[in-house]
Amino acid sequence: MPTLAVIIIARNEAARLPAALDSVAWADERIVVVDTTTTDTTAEVATAHGARVVWHPFTGYAAQRNFGDTLTTCDWIFCLDADERATPPLHKAIHTAMQTPSPCVAFTVRRRNRYLGQWVRYGGWYPDRQLRLYRRGAGRWRGEFIHESFEPMGPVGHLDADIEHEAITSLADHHAKMNRYTDLAARALLAAGQQCPFWKLLFWPPATFFKTYFLRLGCLDGFPGLCIAWFAAHYVFLKYAKARALAAAPPTPDNPALENPAQTPEDATHADLPH
Repeated sequence: MPTLAVIIIARNEAARLPAALDSVAWADERIVVVDTTTTDTTAEVATAHGARVVWHPFTGYAAQRNFGDTLTTCDWIFCLDADERATPPLHKAIHTAMQTPSPCVAFTVRRRNRYLGQWVRYGGWYPDRQLRLYRRGAGRWRGEFIHESFEPMGPVGHLDADIEHEAITSLADHHAKMNRYTDLAARALLAAGQQCPFWKLLFWPPATFFKTYFLRLGCLDGFPGLCIAWFAAHYVFLKYAKARALAAAPPTPDNPALENPAQTPEDATHADLPH
């Protein structure tokens, strides 16, 4: 019978980790890879909830996940974040996928995001598919900057079940995360040699608002939908504005314009926003 390991990478996640681990109590193995800069009781909490803890220095999101994949001998791996919960229907869907002969080496799942206490249905925030289940050794995580992704070496299937994600709890939380992400995004643009012409500052933010609020029906989510569309537009503006500002300033210790942002462990909640 195929076996499954659930792997979570975590930094200072003592408060949110128990619910995540409890939601996958059915897994054959649960492993928490703890960033060595963690200062809370993440490791103790993980151990108390039956998970195996491995400390590892943070060298990038993809690198951390690839390291986690080497820690198990299970046939399949399911990747979960500390602020996510696997639902009972997902447990059933994963079990079925593992037991059913298929050429697929990986599967996506739907991610259901809660914003300001409300489940979001539109604006590009649902189903927000994420590739999280894969055969061990059937691919690698890639990505140097904000968002890492798994590159499978074979066909990908899709599971019609959800993980639940506590994405944003307050407008202040959204603003703080957006500010961190746009710092990283701006540096990623410069490192990739992309141009940031002035017209992008003028036209892309309103275009992003229109797409999110109207074309993707964010307007049907009420007040949360309006906030999501506004922040999406502001994110685009800040990303290009910060990139232009960095490009215009000479690199200094306080302005490492081309330094790899993957080396910034305090942003380990980078996946909180749908992308």
